[in-house]
Amino acid sequence: MQIASATSTRVLIGTTFAAVTLALYSGCGDQSSERKGGGEIPDLNAGYGQMRPDAGAAEAGAPGAAGAAGTASTAEGGAAGAGSGGLVPWCDAYTIVNCVCQQCHQNPTLNGAAMPLMTYEDTQAPFPFASSKTLVWEKMQAAVSTGFMPYTGDSSIKPAVKPLSDAQRTTLLAWFAQGAHAEGGTECPMSCNWSDGSPGP
Repeated sequence: MQIASATSTRVLIGTTFAAVTLALYSGCGDQSSERKGGGEIPDLNAGYGQMRPDAGAAEAGAPGAAGAAGTASTAEGGAAGAGSGGLVPWCDAYTIVNCVCQQCHQNPTLNGAAMPLMTYEDTQAPFPFASSKTLVWEKMQAAVSTGFMPYTGDSSIKPAVKPLSDAQRTTLLAWFAQGAHAEGGTECPMSCNWSDGSPGP
């Protein structure tokens, strides 16, 4: 008698559990396409295809970023020219290197400058050693982007070193961002002559 009662109790509990589980599943397991909250199902990928092709390229240093930066510098009255595909020509970058950087980065260097920056080839050399994987232009990029160069803190340098203008800085950073290529060729006119200690032509 007690065994039959215990069996009945187990069957009753099992049946109740099954009924509760079925009720919960029926209430939450609606597989229809209609959302319970109303409205349409949001498209989580919306706008992904409309991202700018150069989005995120500035951080990666991709050519798309350089084109955008070059366009911006031109709009702001920068020195960047319109190279093929909107890339900054080397001669635009060289004008700045010549009239600003070469005050110290001559060959031989002056005022403790770390390397000469007289030619395009100088910017492509390994640094600080011939076996280094880092190139001079990558060091230039870091120095310009942080504002460390041109160094204006040495009052003994005459004439006084001047900081880059916004347009000059934008042009150089755009040239670095596109990979510091010899866009437009490497034969560039020398706008400034530092051999006599003055930036005049």
